[in-house]
Amino acid sequence: MSVKRTKSSFYRKFRVYIIAAALGGAASGAALVLFSLLVFLLGMPVTQSGFLSHLAFGTGCLVAGFTAGAAKRQGGLATGIKAALLFTAPIALIGMVLSGVSMPETVPAATGAAPAGVTSAGFGTFGKVVIATLCGAVGGVLGVNKNGGF
Repeated sequence: MSVKRTKSSFYRKFRVYIIAAALGGAASGAALVLFSLLVFLLGMPVTQSGFLSHLAFGTGCLVAGFTAGAAKRQGGLATGIKAALLFTAPIALIGMVLSGVSMPETVPAATGAAPAGVTSAGFGTFGKVVIATLCGAVGGVLGVNKNGGF
């Protein structure tokens, strides 16, 4: 008599999102390589690299959302956002650890360092969450509505 092995419910529930986040990471990495080659070949100023890195990050979130939406075939907005935020979480945590920010704190307006309500983590962390949410939602909707199977 053979023992039937079942995969854990955690794996079954999150495997689509984990695979989508991994594919988003691969797409983001490929976009980073392409954009760095573009900066090198065209001799663009280094100040343009911030925009291009955010564009590569958005590409990864879009691919993660698209992959999850195409695999689940339902709930495009929520599915895409979940996949993109799963892709974003490790990047944000690594960024916070490397920059020494343990928890974003509000910068007082009296110091003149930043407007009231702006966190010490800057636009980077907040911007990544906004980019991940928007690109993941768009990717999820596109994935759910794509023609054919996956």
